[in-house]
Amino acid sequence: MRFVGEKKEKSYLKKMKNLFAKKPKLKTQDESIDYPSEEDVELQIPTIPEAPKQKEKFALDSPDLSPDVLERIKKVESPDKKVVLVNCERCKAIIPIPIPKRMVSRSNLPIVPISYVHMNLQNKDQHCITIHIDHDFDIRRQKISDVILSSD
Repeated sequence: MRFVGEKKEKSYLKKMKNLFAKKPKLKTQDESIDYPSEEDVELQIPTIPEAPKQKEKFALDSPDLSPDVLERIKKVESPDKKVVLVNCERCKAIIPIPIPKRMVSRSNLPIVPISYVHMNLQNKDQHCITIHIDHDFDIRRQKISDVILSSD
């Protein structure tokens, strides 16, 4: 006597065997591999996902920078500060952030979080951008948040 659940289980196992019995399908030579190797299929190892694209980096000597940004860089630049350019998605502008070199060099953390409160170019919408930079002053992550000022 068979049970309904037993029949479903056998059907499921049969489908799984057929799935893993098939040879992996590869794309043409000019395209990347679509499926893992046969061994990976047998061991149920998933394919490695594609790495996310790097955000574009801005250099201080880049010809793409507008004169307005260069002017703002000159205002905040000093020997004890390193200027890092950040693309603020909220302002939709490139913002020069002056970072005290001492703050990063003396930190025990490999990636140092720094928050910078600013407004958009029309002096509206005050918000904060938090950047995580390494000891080479390369930006690893960034987040935007609202600023709430206490009236107390």
